[in-house]
Amino acid sequence: MAGVIRRLRRLAGYARRLLPHLPLASAIYGADLLARLRPGTVRNARGARTQGISVVVPERGTPDLLAETLTALELALREVAEAQQVIVVVNGAPRTDYAELQRRWPAYDWQFHERALGYNGAVEAGLAAARHGWTYLLNSDMRLAPDALAQLLPYRDDSTFAITSQIFFTDPARRREETGWSDYYLNIEFAEVYERDPGQARMARGNLYPGGGSSLCRTEVLRRYVAGSRDFSPFYWEDADWGIRAWSEGWDVVFCPLSRAHHHHRGTVRRYYDENEVARVIRRNELLFDLRHRWTRRHALRSLQRLALLDATSRRELLGLGLAWRAFRSRLATERARLNGLRFERITRDRWYGPQRSERRRPRVLLVVPFALFPPAHGGARRVAELVTRLSPEVDFFLLSDESSLYGETSEPWLLHFRGVHLLEGRGDRAGEAPLTVEQRLQRHAWPGLRAGLAAAIARFQPDLVQVEFMELADLAADRSDGGPRWLLCLHDVYLGSGDSDGDARQRAAIARYDAVVACSAEDAALLAPQAASLIGNGAVDRRAGYTPSPDGLLLFMGPFRYAQNLHGILAFLDSAWPALRAEFPALRLRILGGAESAAIAADDARLRQPGIELISAFVDPTPHLAECTLSLNPQIDIRGSSIKLIESLLAGRVCVSTADGMRGFADAGLQALIGSADIAGMAAAIAPLLRDAAARHRLETADSDVLDRYTWDAMAARQRELYRSLAPEHPP
Repeated sequence: MAGVIRRLRRLAGYARRLLPHLPLASAIYGADLLARLRPGTVRNARGARTQGISVVVPERGTPDLLAETLTALELALREVAEAQQVIVVVNGAPRTDYAELQRRWPAYDWQFHERALGYNGAVEAGLAAARHGWTYLLNSDMRLAPDALAQLLPYRDDSTFAITSQIFFTDPARRREETGWSDYYLNIEFAEVYERDPGQARMARGNLYPGGGSSLCRTEVLRRYVAGSRDFSPFYWEDADWGIRAWSEGWDVVFCPLSRAHHHHRGTVRRYYDENEVARVIRRNELLFDLRHRWTRRHALRSLQRLALLDATSRRELLGLGLAWRAFRSRLATERARLNGLRFERITRDRWYGPQRSERRRPRVLLVVPFALFPPAHGGARRVAELVTRLSPEVDFFLLSDESSLYGETSEPWLLHFRGVHLLEGRGDRAGEAPLTVEQRLQRHAWPGLRAGLAAAIARFQPDLVQVEFMELADLAADRSDGGPRWLLCLHDVYLGSGDSDGDARQRAAIARYDAVVACSAEDAALLAPQAASLIGNGAVDRRAGYTPSPDGLLLFMGPFRYAQNLHGILAFLDSAWPALRAEFPALRLRILGGAESAAIAADDARLRQPGIELISAFVDPTPHLAECTLSLNPQIDIRGSSIKLIESLLAGRVCVSTADGMRGFADAGLQALIGSADIAGMAAAIAPLLRDAAARHRLETADSDVLDRYTWDAMAARQRELYRSLAPEHPP
């Protein structure tokens, strides 16, 4: 009974403390309820493509550090060929301390405020005088690298709110807890944000919020956010609030690692406030942030309980109808954004950004793919990589890709060719499940999350053309709307004619929704009839300029095991052709470029571990392996599309011995260095003479020069360029 009485008294105490906060409690409950009842739609903010930079420098009592900051800023502004303005907001410090600095930089706008404004107040005062469309917020103890501002400018897209520089400490021995790349941990007890270590990353990435001391922001939007964050005064959590509001309204926030700044970090706040006061304000603002954005995801009652446990001063500072109204609006926007698919926890992982290469409007192409592309570990990925690399100087490419977990820093060299990248995960593949039919793959790969991601990407990137790669995603066009972009389907493999008439009808209905279709081989194009198709075949990098005659003793198979026909083909070769070749040529070796999946397969299959077999289970550049090999193999049965490994071998000056099925797309080209075999077992008889007679083999290696010119990636990119021209004539490449 005594325990019950104590609990009742405690609840009564909470109620008394929370009674003045009834407007705030009503606001957060109301926001949660309204978000569920009326979730709204995906928001995609847009702003004018303005130029010109204002720099706002909040300053309090560190004129020595400010001198170094302005010296570095002056050098950085020399790299910016746009209108400029510098606003120094001195607050809570004597004007006389800055007389010498005013003489050194008389063209700067100097503001002096007798009372301390706090960080948010100083920024707000500076923004009131900003004349240009973009404002860089610069802490007075931050040193910009000479190219720091210039590196940010190409990312000022019309959907971008802020771009943040990478931060280093001036003391290199200090642990890098401050980098500018912000993220958060999900913690049900309190809001917890932190800054990620970008390592050696060069490509811009999604950023949870812009650091308030080293970020370039859209001026008008920042003015609004700063005015709405006065409740966080005098310091801390304001910039986190700006970032969440920006993402919730449909803006992008970007971290640019190539823009660098060094932080002296003397700690201005702790020179003017004692540790207890700093801790109190941080605790209050963390809770306010949680109340405004439901960051801990807990029930509102738990947050109100935490409010009741705050000290009296903090509770008093969280009173007022204005504060409650601002909390309501922020919480409602954040919850609606979540309900419409925004995953704050994936921002830093799934969003990549390339620079805007030109102010000139160029054709915008959104690529949609079901498989991870980069590094290109399979033939379809290699095709996309090679074509995009060649066309990106003339076309603005954007990417929506599934399998986000397979991308990482090693993907950056290829992703740099895209203006924007959104990655997704959640298709629902299950390890060990039976192979799916074509109809099942169509349903599995065009899953609801990808459909929603595509709708959001179209709204965000506003492409002229949606380019869907692989038949597995063909059903996506069922969601296309009238008056939107044109749609192109690129079929790496055409599955029609498999004997499943219902499946064929389903595929044809999906294909017919597209404005244009690409096939990779004439055989595939014939299967599509009467559907018209553009033939843009598979090509290869032209390595003939570095040709050297082939050495003896090494066969090469470039076949990632992720593609089932590669695995089945090489195992059949090892069973039927390899024993005869090893019997005649005991020193013969076979090198297999099997990709990441091959290691686990080899552990369970002794055929891949027998003498003479070299298995490479990683993504590698094939160039050195082609140079070292005697000839290449293509033991494939029942494939569609065409084989990149085949033409890659020929354009490196190496004979390729292939099954008849594997020659699909090249059988009628008159290529002398392409040697055919009716089946895999018969490949031994085709290979042996080439191993015996090196001179004859070397003659074949250089016999097809004129024909091969038609099969380079440059030639295929030219065809793709013409197709874009026909589909988007108002923006020709």
